[in-house]
Amino acid sequence: MKGLIASALFACVCAGPVLTASLKAQYKDQAVIDAVKQVEQEMGKAMEAGDIDKLKQIYADDFATIGSSGEMLTKQSLLSDFESFHDKLEWFENGPMDVQVFGNVAVAQGSVKEKRSRNGKDTSGEFAWMDLLEKRAGEWVVVRSASARVVWAGSPKPKSQDPIVVETIKQFEQEIGDAMVAVNTEKLNQMYADDWAAIGSSGKVFTKENLLSEFKSGEHKLVSFENGPMDVQVLGEVAVVQASVNEKRIQDGKDISGKFVFMDLLKKRAGKWVVVRTLGARVS
Repeated sequence: MKGLIASALFACVCAGPVLTASLKAQYKDQAVIDAVKQVEQEMGKAMEAGDIDKLKQIYADDFATIGSSGEMLTKQSLLSDFESFHDKLEWFENGPMDVQVFGNVAVAQGSVKEKRSRNGKDTSGEFAWMDLLEKRAGEWVVVRSASARVVWAGSPKPKSQDPIVVETIKQFEQEIGDAMVAVNTEKLNQMYADDWAAIGSSGKVFTKENLLSEFKSGEHKLVSFENGPMDVQVLGEVAVVQASVNEKRIQDGKDISGKFVFMDLLKKRAGKWVVVRTLGARVS
């Protein structure tokens, strides 16, 4: 369903051709899933300890993310913040974590409670996060990340995942793909937040304006798509979605179809869900 975005975004991590049987086997390998979860836990511990050497190992050299104000943060800027004590994680507790593995690519999502300060200001709270990882030289490294502070609507915490809300978000994701196939830019304009952004394959920020422009130009065409199993976590007015998708897609007259994994970070604004960040990678 992320066909057009894939041409600019999903190329950021390319695991190369991987046999379907291998993908399925790896996905079910609990040891691999546990290894990815361990990387996420070690990341928090390294931040807490100010262990820069460990963080250098955990984050890929081409790591990048987009901050809440829309600026791009690199591995260098992340390490610099911890080295200078501009960013200080005093304590953290990860919530339930979901991991999917596709060959040499993995996606992880969860929630975390933190006691944290930045530039001397208390920025503690609870956050939803998602990471895109790749296995390089035998080790899992984080390539892309996105997160959002959790906003609880009407109560401190929801008692449980509301299945109606989960299904609503799954339908929302299906409708994004349908709008892409139909080149319904008006619908896409409603579904993507004005501050939506992603990191493109060139390492530059890819905005909503870029997204809509690419569809209107007709250079890219999503012919058809089929979403795989979808995992949705809803935390108040923030939601994280991860899934795989098989696409038939044409770019500049060339068939660039394939299988991709994607994650969307959504927020509820003015009573409607919108996508604010996207991560993705080609897996075959």
